[in-house]
Amino acid sequence: MPEARSGLSGLVPRELAAELLELGRAQGAEFAEVYAERAVVSTFTLEERRIRSSEYSRGQGVGVRAIQGEQTGYAYADGFDAGDLREAARVAARIARDRAPGGPPRAFAVVEAPAPFTLAAPVTLTLDPAHKVELLRRADEAARGHDGRIHEVSSGFADSSKSYLVANSDGLWAEDRHFLARLTVTAFATEGEVRQHGYATGGGSVEASYFESQRTPEQIALEAAGVAITLLRAEEPEAGTYPVVVAPGWGGVLVHECFGHGMEGDVIRKRSSIRASQMGRLVAAKGVTIVDSALVPFSRGSFRVDDEGTPAQRTVLVEDGVLVGYLWDLLNARLTGNRPTGNGRRSSYRDYPLCRMTNTFIEAGPHAPADLIASVRRGLYCKNLGGGSVSPADGNFSFQVTEAWRIEDGRLAAPVRNATLTGNGNDAMLKIDGVGNDLLIEGSTGSCGKDGQWKPVGVGQPTVRFTGITVGGTGT
Repeated sequence: MPEARSGLSGLVPRELAAELLELGRAQGAEFAEVYAERAVVSTFTLEERRIRSSEYSRGQGVGVRAIQGEQTGYAYADGFDAGDLREAARVAARIARDRAPGGPPRAFAVVEAPAPFTLAAPVTLTLDPAHKVELLRRADEAARGHDGRIHEVSSGFADSSKSYLVANSDGLWAEDRHFLARLTVTAFATEGEVRQHGYATGGGSVEASYFESQRTPEQIALEAAGVAITLLRAEEPEAGTYPVVVAPGWGGVLVHECFGHGMEGDVIRKRSSIRASQMGRLVAAKGVTIVDSALVPFSRGSFRVDDEGTPAQRTVLVEDGVLVGYLWDLLNARLTGNRPTGNGRRSSYRDYPLCRMTNTFIEAGPHAPADLIASVRRGLYCKNLGGGSVSPADGNFSFQVTEAWRIEDGRLAAPVRNATLTGNGNDAMLKIDGVGNDLLIEGSTGSCGKDGQWKPVGVGQPTVRFTGITVGGTGT
């Protein structure tokens, strides 16, 4: 994440930004904001040993937001034509209106927040299309060569570069850039009538050298192929409620879905989350600390400033099992008398910001991961979780387990497929009885949807043991 600013100030100079903010408050709005963006995205997919698709897109434009109380006016213009931007500001002003014009903005002061990390040669600016395709071909060959039962492979490479500028009527001026890259591999295996697949990924906000030195296409491909082959001999899970151990890294999607969404400022302000009435109460087992932080190095969910210009920070949500904090964007913080926590995020200049997570994870605990498994007489070890759903209002959840192992007498006995985890997030967090010392934050692949907007995120946790979660399956 280079320290260099976006260069958008040449397209939206301060004089024009100040004019747009004044227009945005011309109908009485108490607050106005200008958000300018330029983005480049490229994608490639390889199937049946051939490039099936490739896309390259550019997007650029400016959104203007006006706020009066709970009223929000938002309008945008594609491109940077000054006349179009002025009209967008007028439209936003007409939606969030009061009686008297708001007047000119305060003098701008540049936000000088430190970057959580820097990139010298990000993927998007370094690798040409031929190099990206070659990474896919290497992954394809490695997966196919792993085992003769791998009959098909699908791989994809996507990368993006985004520059953005934020200015508001409180005098804030901030610019930043994001670079993301992701390589994914899905391997399909067949044995007799049994068909299974495995999935693996690598990437994040990384250097171009990452795919040669840290996580190569071959490593990603062999991981995907290995899962597919393992699942060919997997058994169905035993249905019931019993101890479950969830692996580090992507297993943190459980706390992201079951806990994180209910901590976002909009549902807290509207009291549509059960967490709104639980401040200061025990909401997870003692020893469990849950954090949301945009400062994790090289993760998709990290940044220097959020999409409202608020500096990134580390926010403790739960400390030793007790609820101690919420996530706030600018609007909901203003309406509740709180300070923004750097969680205002938007998909693009065409969208107004929402309160969103960044990298959400359970902090490391004191236990050796092997000990957490060794103490389980009969249970399930979930190595990887897939898709899931949760209701923020009541915390009920359901998750698919993409790779699991049966635990017998403290050891991993046999692979399990088609398992699901169901329950209530409030209850489940209280049933954690062991937290490992092997924290891993998975920042290569996560994307979170909310109100039709998608944002890159990271999730994480160490190995975590639950005394009991309901496991769905067909076994007896």
